[in-house]
Amino acid sequence: MDVAFGASMRFYLINLDRSSDRLEHMTSQFAKLGADFVRIPAVDGREMPPEALKAVTAAKRPWAAPLTPTEIGCFLSHRRCLEAIARNDDPYAVVVEDDVIFADDAGKLLLHSEWVPHDADIVKIETQGKKVLIGKPIACASTRYSVARLYSVHILAAGYIVSRDAARRIVAEMEKVSAPIDHFLFNAPYGVFNQLSVYQCTPALCKQAGLTSTLQSERSQLYQKPPFVGRVLREIKRTVKRASIGTWGIWVNLATTRQWVRIPFRPEV
Repeated sequence: MDVAFGASMRFYLINLDRSSDRLEHMTSQFAKLGADFVRIPAVDGREMPPEALKAVTAAKRPWAAPLTPTEIGCFLSHRRCLEAIARNDDPYAVVVEDDVIFADDAGKLLLHSEWVPHDADIVKIETQGKKVLIGKPIACASTRYSVARLYSVHILAAGYIVSRDAARRIVAEMEKVSAPIDHFLFNAPYGVFNQLSVYQCTPALCKQAGLTSTLQSERSQLYQKPPFVGRVLREIKRTVKRASIGTWGIWVNLATTRQWVRIPFRPEV
C-alpha cells in the first residue's frame, strides 16, 4: 500500500540561546527544505542550580542512573516544545534538535503530512544505526521512503513527527523529569513508548551530527568504569544476550511479518 501527500506540517526547532552557530546551521538546513520553523528556546540544565535540578526531577523513577544536568535540560526542552504543539491546531508537527542534517530529498515527506499513517502518534525520522524491530513497511508514494511500526527500543530524539493529540497525552506524563528524553519516548520501561503508536521512517530523513558529545562528557564524569572482574562479567552477559537476540531475530525475520533491520541514513539521492 502506498501513502500519498497533503497538508503541510509546522517545524519546531529546539535551540539554546547561546548556540547561535547551530541556529545559523539549522536556518540553512530549513532554507534548503523550503520550510519556515518555530524556534523553541532550549532549557540549559547546566545553568540551573542543584536545588532547581532536584525540584524538577522525579524522586521515584524507573531510570536508576543519575540524570545529568544536560539530560534534565533536554527533557524540559522537549516538554516545552510538546506543550507548544499541544496548544496549536496543526494535526502533526516536526520536532528537531539543532544539530541534525537532513537528507537531500527529505522535503518530499517533511513538507506534507498525509503520508503519515492515520494511527501514528509519533514517526521517528532519525536513526541510531543499531538494529530495530519494525513491522511491514508501507511505501510513501513517489519517493524512496517507507514507514513501518516500530516495536523495539530506538533511542535518540533529535528528529520526530508527533501528532497534536499525542503531544497532549505525552505532556501529561512529563510533570517531572523521569529519564533521558529519548528513553522516555522510545524505550518502553522508561516512559510512554507502550502507550503510543510509533512508526519509523526508512531510510531516515535526518541524522544527529554532534549534540551527543555533551551528554557523553557528562556521563563519563558521573559513571566510573567498573573493576576488571565486573567488566568481564558484563562482557559475558552482553555476549549471551547478543546470541539470544540474534537467534530470536532470525526466527522473527523468517516466521513473522516483522523484521530486525538497521535503519540507514542516505543523505544524497
